[in-house]
Amino acid sequence: MYSVTFGKLLQFTGIGLVIGFIIGMVAMLGFDLDFLAMIVSVLLSIIAVFAAAMYAELYHIRQAVNEQTDKTLKRKG
Repeated sequence: MYSVTFGKLLQFTGIGLVIGFIIGMVAMLGFDLDFLAMIVSVLLSIIAVFAAAMYAELYHIRQAVNEQTDKTLKRKG
């Protein structure tokens, strides 16, 4: 139900690319930085999106484990 599929990975990568591209363009045009700023912003954005996705997946897993533990304790008690 909460497994990470290849489609989700592609979506997260796409989101990171778009956000990083926007930030990189602002850095290049607004602050007169070179193309390295674009590359760094894209890579950091992809890493940030993947970290947020991992946190969300772990949160869902923790919720499922807590619900299962509560059901088990109610049966025993």
